[in-house]
Amino acid sequence: MSQVMLKSPREEAIRPLVVSALEAKKNEILTGIMKTKQKLSIFEKTFSLSTGNFMIKGHQEMSQISEMDAIEWFGEHETLKKLQEKLSRLQEIEVCT
Repeated sequence: MSQVMLKSPREEAIRPLVVSALEAKKNEILTGIMKTKQKLSIFEKTFSLSTGNFMIKGHQEMSQISEMDAIEWFGEHETLKKLQEKLSRLQEIEVCT
């Protein structure tokens, strides 16, 4: 378990500021997840293939998918995984007093 102690020279409590910053970051990541899922959905509709199946089959087996589309689709999939991992880590944080 990692812990961080924060100190401020001001009298005001910093807990609300930290909680607010964490919530803002979570919302930013959720927006990124939503946008990434929309991009993945476009690929899925365009090629009538789920992202999961695309990741399994790969672009070589699917001649209708250009190399550039395959690279972008794979990149969006990786971006989604990274964003979901960041969100998960943020959701596990407990701000203690």
